[in-house]
Amino acid sequence: RRYDILKIENLFVFMRGEVGEQMIKTLRIQNFRCFQDLLVKDLSPITLFGGRNNSGKSAILEAVFLNFGYRNPNIFFALAAGRNGNGNLQATPERIWDPLFFDFNQTNSFSFSVIRENNVKSLLTMKKVADENTSLDINAGTVTGILKQGYDPQFLDRHFYALQYTNSIGKHKVQGRFSFENTQIRHVSVSSKKNIEDLPFVKVSFYKNVYVVDNATIAEWVSKFILDGKKEMLLDVLRVFDSRILDITTIVENNLPYVYIILTDNVKMPITYMDDGINKMLQLLLLVLTSPNGIVLLDEIENGFHYSVYPKVLKTLYEAALKMKCQLLITTHNLDILRQSALTMKELGQLSSLCYERISASPKGRKAYAFSGDDLEAALDAELEVR
Repeated sequence: RRYDILKIENLFVFMRGEVGEQMIKTLRIQNFRCFQDLLVKDLSPITLFGGRNNSGKSAILEAVFLNFGYRNPNIFFALAAGRNGNGNLQATPERIWDPLFFDFNQTNSFSFSVIRENNVKSLLTMKKVADENTSLDINAGTVTGILKQGYDPQFLDRHFYALQYTNSIGKHKVQGRFSFENTQIRHVSVSSKKNIEDLPFVKVSFYKNVYVVDNATIAEWVSKFILDGKKEMLLDVLRVFDSRILDITTIVENNLPYVYIILTDNVKMPITYMDDGINKMLQLLLLVLTSPNGIVLLDEIENGFHYSVYPKVLKTLYEAALKMKCQLLITTHNLDILRQSALTMKELGQLSSLCYERISASPKGRKAYAFSGDDLEAALDAELEVR
């Protein structure tokens, strides 16, 4: 089956919580993707991740996303689609779940351990278990397809299994299971409703080039900012990319809302017809402004932006994030982004709220080296290689 990434959207994850206490300080990833055991310490409100290609920068964002959004079955399709673009995704545990495990299939469980700013600790563990739904009655097409590939029926559970999770957050503990039913993933919780409702909540959003926020959501956000009298904030940012932009508005066509840009010559056009940088900047800013006390994950922030707009882009995003108490976790391998981040945060008097996590990969495994904002600035001034 082909999964339309436009319908997966950003899979926003909502979790209740106290103001300003949800920021991640420490993250440990075990047996997930390329990480057998990775410890990331001293994360800050604005955290940049760097390292060579295939060092695991994006996998760290995926771990955070899955850690907070695991109860939404569609998150697994989103993670798979993020690695496959808009290609075809076969809805089987082998294709959707196996890539989540370290070295694909050499371990039967993976886990995320998180310590937040309020010192609350959480541990999410997911493991393979036998799937009682592995039958021709429930998964006829999928099981038949697997058998046609020559697999021995008595070893079917190696290729078709369920995913069981346990999540402990402070004094709370929830458990559940995911299983495939034809081309869908079914979620069954085995915890009481009270336990689930008592879990702390935070909003986490993942921006990746293949994750497109739908027009209706963008239009809703823009309409809210217009009603709140914050339209000029959006226009100031958009004019960095095109000085001809006079106004921004929302228009309903055939019962569907769209965001329109009005240019100085009174030409009106959907914002999606404008430059990719304009659309990306609008989405990033709206993600941050709609995530108070939340977390926004930005993969390869430099994509789609000319280096000349880095100062304005970063200043706008970092100011908004600090104001909204929204933690930004950003991957980049661009030296100009690192340099401008240090300059911007210093200008804002917030250099201590910036950190840089450099991920190294060697035959012995992967390791994260943390640099404070001061350390990063000093390394850049000394022209040391930090990427």
